[in-house]
Formats: sequence, structure tokens, C-alpha cells
Amino acid sequence: MIFYNISAVFGTISGIISVSMFLLLGGIVSYFLNGYIYSIFSNNKILDPITSRSSHRSKATRSGGLSVFLSICLCLAIAGSTNSLSINPYIYLSVSFMALTGIADDFFNVRYREKFFLQLFAGLILLQSGYSINSFHGIFGVFEIPYWLSTIVTLFVFLIIVNAVNLIDGLDGLASLISIKFLIVMGGVVMIGANEMFLFFPIIIGTLLGFLLHNFNSVRKVFLGDTGSLFIGASMASFIVFVLDSSSQIITDQYLSRPLFCVLILIYPLSDTLRAIVLRSFKNQSPFVADRIHLHHRLADKGYEHWAASLLIFVLSITLLITNFFLFQYIGLNFCVIITTALMITFYYVFFK
Repeated sequence: MIFYNISAVFGTISGIISVSMFLLLGGIVSYFLNGYIYSIFSNNKILDPITSRSSHRSKATRSGGLSVFLSICLCLAIAGSTNSLSINPYIYLSVSFMALTGIADDFFNVRYREKFFLQLFAGLILLQSGYSINSFHGIFGVFEIPYWLSTIVTLFVFLIIVNAVNLIDGLDGLASLISIKFLIVMGGVVMIGANEMFLFFPIIIGTLLGFLLHNFNSVRKVFLGDTGSLFIGASMASFIVFVLDSSSQIITDQYLSRPLFCVLILIYPLSDTLRAIVLRSFKNQSPFVADRIHLHHRLADKGYEHWAASLLIFVLSITLLITNFFLFQYIGLNFCVIITTALMITFYYVFFK
């Protein structure tokens, strides 16, 4: 027992050191790579155009997503050769394919219909990993579902999450802060059931923190672009599919329903995207038309600085998650949904209306 406790302590210390090292490594590599690629884009006049929808009025590039992606690839290569990091190769392939789609879109403006089919293809690649949403985990009284329905639901959820993250990338820091929140929570969940994937989380969090230093820079501003938002969205969708696969061991099962947990850690992109689609439909517009009706645009129009608006949305989404963690065991799923809905309506009228 004594030797077991000693080994557990040293194992914990070793884990903390590894996490800290790769968090720092990701941040440093991302910071310098973002600056280097920004200079390349800037010198070659590859700049983000300033339009009526733009929230910036100074020179900026959409090089952040490429820098973050390359930083993560480098750090994962180091982690894979020095630590026990193992992620299903089909998840790698699906996420990387989305990053390449984003690069093409940033440079050549891929049409949305073509982008949709490329996203669908990435979702089909993800299905080859063996993970899928094969259970509703008691929602509507349904548990295991047939394979054909599992395939459809998995692809639908993948497309929704990827596009939702892409659509909220409208304020400095917003998509990154929402992603960091997701990654911290999801990392804690995955660490218990699949610790061989855990180092991915400090790496991507570190790279996003390194990017944020450039994103909030008023002179040498860098945006994620579609490369970053599609890459991060695909990564988040992949872990959602992993959590909702019935074969995955999830520590939160005794505290919170899996589907509710997944909705809560993505509450802002999902609710904002749903609201935008409904409003556009009422105006007889395409759900994918570019405009300024998102909730974060309302905050900016009310005078919030970008960092303040992004931080407010971050805090509100964390509040909803923590509230449900505390209440779920006492009031159950249905009442948690009702309370969450009531809180969201309250937040809307207090902060966004």
C-alpha cells in the first residue's frame, strides 16, 4: 500500500509536469509561429478585407488558424515521441482534412455548398474511427439506436458543431475562449476514461493562448480564419462523438446526463447558431448568409470591447454548466432543462437585448 501511494504521488507529479511542459511548449511555439506567419502574410499583402461586417479597422491577417494547426502538429509530434500520446488515426485524418478545407477557404473562398460536402466527407472519415453516437442515453426514453440511425445522427451532430463554431468566430477571442472552456472541461472528462489522449488538451489550449496574444493585438492583429474555426470545430465535434459513444467510460455519468453535458459545454455556439438560423428563415434568407445578427455582434454594438464581450459570454456559459452540475442529482434532467432555458432567457434580456 505504501509503495502504491508513493508511485501514485510520483505518477501525479509526473503528469502535472508533462501537462505544464506541453501547455508552455504549445504557447511558445504558437506565439512565435503566429508572428512569423503574420509577417509572411503581411509582406505579401494577404490581408483580411475590411467590409461593413468587419469588426476591425486596422491591418489584419487570417493566418491564425494555419499557425495554430502547424503548432499543434509540431507539439503532437514531440508528445507522441516522448510521451504516451495516442489518438485514433481516423480522428487525426478527419480533423486535418477540415483544417485543409479551411486553408482552401481562406485563400480561395470555397462556396458553401462545396464546403458542406467536404465537411460531410470529414464526418464519414470520423465514423471509421469506430466511435459514433450510438445511444441517446435515456433522452426520450431511448438508449441504444440502430446503426443506420447512429450514422445519420453522428454526421448531423458533426456538421452542426463544425458550422456553429465557424459562425461564432466574429469577435476577437470569442471562438478561442469558448474552445478553451470546452477543452478544459472535456480534458478533465477524457483524462479518466482515455488518458492516452490527454496531452492533446494542454497542447491545443497552449496554442490558443499563444494565438490570443496576437488576436488581441491592435497593431499586428491575427484572426483564426476558417482554417482555425473548422479545425477547432472538428476537434470539438470528434470529442463530443467520443463522449456520446456508449463504449466510452465517462466520469460525469453519476453527476450529469451525457447529452445534457455535451449541450452545456457547447451552449453558446449551439444557441447562437439556432437563433441566427431562425431569424434568417423569418427574413426568407439563406441560413448561411453572412450578417451581423449574432448575439456577440449585439454586445459589440452596445459598446462592449471585444475582450469584454468574449469574457462575458465565457462566464455565462460556465455559469450554466456549473449550475447544472450542482442541480442535476437533485432535480433530474427535465427540471435542469427548464432551469437552463429560464436562465438563458434571463441572460438574453439582461445582457443582449
